[in-house]
Amino acid sequence: MSLVLLATVPIIILVRRRRHRARRRQRITAQLLPDSVDIIVAALRAGSTSIDSLNLAARHSPEGIRSAFVACVRAYDDGARFHEALDEIPRHVGPHSWPVVDLLKDHSRLGIPAIDTAEQLAVEARASRRRAVETSARELPVRLALPLVVCSLPSFVLIVIAPVIIGAFNRISLG
Repeated sequence: MSLVLLATVPIIILVRRRRHRARRRQRITAQLLPDSVDIIVAALRAGSTSIDSLNLAARHSPEGIRSAFVACVRAYDDGARFHEALDEIPRHVGPHSWPVVDLLKDHSRLGIPAIDTAEQLAVEARASRRRAVETSARELPVRLALPLVVCSLPSFVLIVIAPVIIGAFNRISLG
């Protein structure tokens, strides 16, 4: 029984760490995606093609999300069709990048103007990032409550209550 327990505990810890890292990576890439969408929108607005806009995103996107665009451009350069190369982005970034990928696919296949829709996607992504930051700001007092109590309560006891108790014992012993 104890051998089974000793074998399963490290496995459970390892699985939980991987899940935590994956969630953290997705949270970070979700926060960085609006910046990359802005780069793509600026390139499209300047008259660049879809692949040129992805090249710019691969060079100028924030570090945490750049690898997705580099993989997409590399797949396209290696001979993959554009819509197949775009599938590299969600593999690296996660499911929250599908609207951008779908927009670029439709722009490439159907010739649908992408600028207005991409601007709307950028606005929605920034709003989502703002909501996530506001949520984490609301969680901060709850997360800091325990450390604050653990750190400040002992000092309060030593500074305020201990002298009163010591004084009371001195009066009892003298009286």
